Amino acid sequence: MVALTSYVDALAAAVAVGAAARLPVEEVPLADADGRTIAEEVVVPRSLPHFASSAMDGYAVRAGDVAGATDDRPTMLRVVAESQAGTPADGAVRPGTAIRISTGARVPEGADAIVRVEDTTEADGTVAVRVSVEVGRNVRPVGEDVAAGDVAARVGDRLHPGRIALLGGIGVTTVTVSVRPTVTVVATGDEVVVGGGELADGEVHDVNGLALPALLRAAGVARVEVVRAPDDRDATIQAFADATGDVVVSCGGVSAGRHDHVRPSLQALGAEQVVFGVALQPGKPTWIGTLDGRPVLGLPGNPASTLVTATLFLLPALRAMTGAPPTEPRWGRLIADAPSDPRRLRALRAVAVPQADGVLGVRPLAGQPSHHLGALADADLLALVPPRDGGPLPAGSTVEVVRPPGVGA
Repeated sequence: MVALTSYVDALAAAVAVGAAARLPVEEVPLADADGRTIAEEVVVPRSLPHFASSAMDGYAVRAGDVAGATDDRPTMLRVVAESQAGTPADGAVRPGTAIRISTGARVPEGADAIVRVEDTTEADGTVAVRVSVEVGRNVRPVGEDVAAGDVAARVGDRLHPGRIALLGGIGVTTVTVSVRPTVTVVATGDEVVVGGGELADGEVHDVNGLALPALLRAAGVARVEVVRAPDDRDATIQAFADATGDVVVSCGGVSAGRHDHVRPSLQALGAEQVVFGVALQPGKPTWIGTLDGRPVLGLPGNPASTLVTATLFLLPALRAMTGAPPTEPRWGRLIADAPSDPRRLRALRAVAVPQADGVLGVRPLAGQPSHHLGALADADLLALVPPRDGGPLPAGSTVEVVRPPGVGA
């Protein structure tokens, strides 16, 4: 009997084989970098904002000039210029004067506060200021956002719209990122029929050849190549030998049956096995190793097993290849009892249910067998229920959750 590897150790092995196959880097335009992983630290070259600017439309003033101003006794100031966004005022604020100013415009010399336009009335070149303001009111100081020398993006950071906004704001036009990985999927099984139409007795429509590439594309993989391999050893060997991806992953044929040819084929090609057999349900017959320096994962063939093990092991390996750090664990609270196993961790298809106290509620779905597709369609996360004796894990328990890409927030 094969000793099973714990989920934690199998995950560490997947990350290790990914990290050992670190991908090269390239420089790309920032406009094309959404979803990419930073490979070279970006430092803020100058503070943002790099000049004091107005947070409001209004008037740049000296706070001391309007001290005590009220609706009944407004302070009258002479308007001497205007500062617009992109066109600073030509001149300074002197005692008894004000400069009209737009949001985002440079605060002129001599001014130390901005009065909102709503608190003023202008007529005949004079503005009546009806409120007092303290020094700094409505002024965006230099470096209020980020300061020169701050780190804007660290190695391993994923570029999303918010981070791209920051990099654009500090003048970055290109970034150094990890090359996006390519993946070859070796889909096995004589019974699998690609495309629609009628099925002969014993045949099934292709699932893994569609769903696994969809998962990989959602995770940012550059290209997915799907290779079909019948239940034949020579054909399976050839499929692995011809695979062009940075990572090779197979679906099915990895167990110990007489028609399971993945492991013997990998052995014939000189692959190094790191893990075979994980204390996980679904996903027990998972194989993790390398072939010619490339990560290889042999995943079970039932659709739920394929997507669960791809989410738990393949995606972390791909992250490690790009230099991205492991994702931080996320936790939720069961709102219903969750089935458990005394010997294996269970990865349950589940849905997130908002709770009044802000804690993520987790409801396991019915239909957990590894060949069921209904729960896959409805699930937006996996709930990891650790091995335990004594029956289901009761509602109210805390569990780790993993959210596959492309299925929710």
